[in-house]
Amino acid sequence: MRGQVRGNVVPARPSVGQVQTEQEIKQHVARELHDRVAQTLTGMLMELETFKSQQFGRASVLQEATELQDSTRQVLQSIREMLYDLRGESSSEESFVSTLQGLLGKFEERTRIAVELIVSPSWPLKLRSAAALNLYRIVEEALTNIRLHSGARSVRVALDWLGGSELAVVVRDDGAGLASSETLSIGGMGVLGMRERAVLLGGQLTVESNPGEGTTIRAVVPTAALC
Repeated sequence: MRGQVRGNVVPARPSVGQVQTEQEIKQHVARELHDRVAQTLTGMLMELETFKSQQFGRASVLQEATELQDSTRQVLQSIREMLYDLRGESSSEESFVSTLQGLLGKFEERTRIAVELIVSPSWPLKLRSAAALNLYRIVEEALTNIRLHSGARSVRVALDWLGGSELAVVVRDDGAGLASSETLSIGGMGVLGMRERAVLLGGQLTVESNPGEGTTIRAVVPTAALC
């Protein structure tokens, strides 16, 4: 039969223009998901956290609010996994400790403030990319505060396993410390952003400080949120 092609049929390869268009569509969808959906859900999480702080002695209401937060985090995690797929990124962070070492090394070089990193033997070898990014930003913001406000000579960063189902990232400096009013003002000096990131991971962030005794920032998060 004329016109019949014998042998294996090789599908036509997409042109460069088609590949670029597909990638642009994926990037557009990823931006929309992030800006319109993920950001809204993040705001809901923070509003629920504020609502919980006002429910003194109302255990049933606190339980319901916590369950709503857990459901919202699950949806957020699914969206973030989708975002990584659309962007062609890995959903696991292979070397969070190495990345953190790089950050601390640059901080020490630029500020001449001695930095020590202590990693618990039980710290996970792999972290989800979203979790790793949030923890990284918490440490980064804490270091920025130390550089700008503390007058510290040394900093200790610890990645701790708390013996149960929780992990902690602790940043402690030997600087001037904060007054009680500053410590309680959770929105001051970037603390609000760090707190938001801890809440996103299902955890909490605390600031402990006294004048002349340095400052300790501690983010405690469930292990299940990181791995």
